[in-house]
Amino acid sequence: MKPFNLDKEPKIKSGFTTPDSYFDDFTEKMMQQLPEQEVKVVPLYRRMSVWISSVAAVLVIALGVSLLLKTNTKSEPDATTIENYLVYQADILPNDFIQGLDKDAIEDLEASIAISDEDIENYLNNEDYDIYLNE
Repeated sequence: MKPFNLDKEPKIKSGFTTPDSYFDDFTEKMMQQLPEQEVKVVPLYRRMSVWISSVAAVLVIALGVSLLLKTNTKSEPDATTIENYLVYQADILPNDFIQGLDKDAIEDLEASIAISDEDIENYLNNEDYDIYLNE
């Protein structure tokens, strides 16, 4: 076999050629050959899914607003609830209450609590407390 060098040997011409300016208007010719499809236009307001999603969005916004309004309102406990809390808390001492009061508030409390000697005697004579007094 004879040695073959690509650089020295004549090149073989391809039998295929493209016409001049073939690719310049290729897209236009191709689009003309394709069949045209009619675009179906459906108005947005006639779609049921749009209505459903719109109603759902309004409900979510209304629910969010109502939850925000509920969380911002604070309710104060009534006097009975506060009294029950303080009575049943074993770790709260009278000194804890006094530390939170100023001198004027303590004087007002002392003036408002009027205990007579008769009330003290009745308290001490109560049968439930005899056990503690006799020990």
